Amino acid sequence: MGSGFKNFTAASILTASDVNNFLMEQSVMSFASTGARDTKITAPEDGMVAYIGSNDASEGLYTYNGTSWRKGPGWNAPWGVITNVSSTSNTITAGNVAALSYTLTAVANRLYQITATIKTSWSVAGRLLIGVSDGGTTFQRLVDYSTAVGSDQATLTGTVTRSFTAGSHSLTFGFSVISGTVVLGASASNTHELTITDIGPSGAPV
Repeated sequence: MGSGFKNFTAASILTASDVNNFLMEQSVMSFASTGARDTKITAPEDGMVAYIGSNDASEGLYTYNGTSWRKGPGWNAPWGVITNVSSTSNTITAGNVAALSYTLTAVANRLYQITATIKTSWSVAGRLLIGVSDGGTTFQRLVDYSTAVGSDQATLTGTVTRSFTAGSHSLTFGFSVISGTVVLGASASNTHELTITDIGPSGAPV
């Protein structure tokens, strides 16, 4: 692995070991893709940093943590928006908003902020719960909304912050009508939204 810092003086001998340990292993390397990086660096070492300039979802800064390449500016910094899923569908299937779901590949000990927005139109006064389910087993309530009058239109937004176990999590935005009659009111310029943002660590790096 990298050897830290060395002050090179005039006329000192620059060995291959110096170049590898003080320069190559501690530089920010640039590659066209993650595949190109992995082809060139067959035995990465803890602390290596590489930039992927792929002009797609893989683009960004990666740090090798001793086990794998981890994308992001560092463990203690927020990693930003993971996804923003929008939908104009006003079809409801088993209490979920059609097409408004996302499969999150979570990193353990990270905090994720989940924000859901739904466009509604009420013909009868009532009450509506909105939330996000994780694999259909856990419903996390985001909004508990009540309207006292009929013919009410509302944009409902709710946010929850939570961590996940490492791995794949299928998140679906759904709701439950407690009373009244509600229809969805999304359009091309007024969409339902599901946004997931990494806001920082919830524990030590893993």
